[in-house]
Amino acid sequence: MSALGWFLLVLVLVILGVVLVGVLGGARLAPGGSGRALRSRFGPEYDRVVEHSGGDRRAAERRLAEVARRRDELDLQPLDEPARAGYLTRWDAVQARFVDDPADSARQADRLVVEVMRARGYPESTFDERADLISAERPELVAPYRDAHARAEAPAGGPDTDGPDTEELRTALVQLRGLFGWLVTGETEPRDQDARSSPALAGPPRQRT
Repeated sequence: MSALGWFLLVLVLVILGVVLVGVLGGARLAPGGSGRALRSRFGPEYDRVVEHSGGDRRAAERRLAEVARRRDELDLQPLDEPARAGYLTRWDAVQARFVDDPADSARQADRLVVEVMRARGYPESTFDERADLISAERPELVAPYRDAHARAEAPAGGPDTDGPDTEELRTALVQLRGLFGWLVTGETEPRDQDARSSPALAGPPRQRT
């Protein structure tokens, strides 16, 4: 083979190698592959992670791909009917407490969300890890969850503190209700219009029969 022939053969092999590396790198990104798939899956969470990565999309996509992988490896199970009914009853008790102690009601609601996640098969984890897993399945619920958790865990407001006031705690409880309702029943909205305006807040929706 001539020198030109060897040169062309080596050039082709180098090009094929570069293409193969690119394909394998893309395949490692996530179930579904590309940045476009991650953006579709994570919605507004994609932009938030890119921003928190200093605009580095590759780093953000690697992080989201890892979150997607961890979520997809979970074996989550729906609650059986007795467990579902029990959690709904407990939610009613937690939110009924709001009138007398808004701060404690919000804290208990936040903790009840964690308990339901464990019952469904989510692993023991930090708040940020729980939020990540939620973002891989219901990204529209994760920003309200972060806000609600921050309000629920903040010191109670008062004359000498800057903690959340009653209206902020009410908002937190509504936000937690959406996530709790989805985890327990698959629905996120209050049961009826009266529930939306109830001072004590109505519970997450009962399953329709």
